[in-house]
Amino acid sequence: MRQVLGVLLLAAGFLGSVCGVEKGCARWNSAEDGNVCCELCRAGNRLVTKCGPDPKELCVPCEDGTYTNFPGVEICQSCTQCIGVQIVKQECTSFNDTVCDCGTGYLCGDAKCSFCHEECKKGQQPLPNRTFNDKIHSKCVPWSKRCPQLNQEIVKNGTAVSDIVCAPKSNENKDGSEWMVVAIAGICLCLAIVMALSLLLRHMKKKKLTMTMEKAVPQILIPEGRRWVVKQEECSFCFPQQEQGSSLESVASVESKEKLLVSV
Repeated sequence: MRQVLGVLLLAAGFLGSVCGVEKGCARWNSAEDGNVCCELCRAGNRLVTKCGPDPKELCVPCEDGTYTNFPGVEICQSCTQCIGVQIVKQECTSFNDTVCDCGTGYLCGDAKCSFCHEECKKGQQPLPNRTFNDKIHSKCVPWSKRCPQLNQEIVKNGTAVSDIVCAPKSNENKDGSEWMVVAIAGICLCLAIVMALSLLLRHMKKKKLTMTMEKAVPQILIPEGRRWVVKQEECSFCFPQQEQGSSLESVASVESKEKLLVSV
């Protein structure tokens, strides 16, 4: 099957190089304004404009060094370059990419022959696929199937001399930073609430203590100009009720104090 495909590709390349590529649109529909609109370009052509009066002018062949396998696209792809030990098996055409092969002593590494590896001699065996060896005089080991950390992802496959390359997941980094901002904001809000409650409780305790002291300390009236004002009596003049004399003595004492204050 592979040989038949190779023969067909060679024949197509030969016909394309000898006969050239026919220009224009292969299938089109008529438009209401009298123009035609292209649905499918001819092989090796790219679309220039969708609609126009002449179907041959709607599509043009790909330029040298480019090709397209999908008639109707607006841009042709660049032809593959065979490098290193690769050799050109078929030249690139406007509708087929370059077909590469490997030189003597080398074999294709994949179905597209995108790279070559050396043929094994007697007593040797090909290296297993997806393995690497980054040390001297040691066996090859398989590539790692997963990254060492859960928040990482594979960004590059391994090579013959290195393992896979991992990097942090972009979406998890973003989510982690957003959660960090939310957490910090929550902590700050909780601290502010605790401080406000603490200040409120301290104020209430202070106010309650002040009211208790005002009730405990006796008050007297003293003249100030033409009015009497309330003034708390000093504790040194306060005596318990049970230690004072009779009620008459108490009344006399109070009257004497008022007279003394008035005379002053």
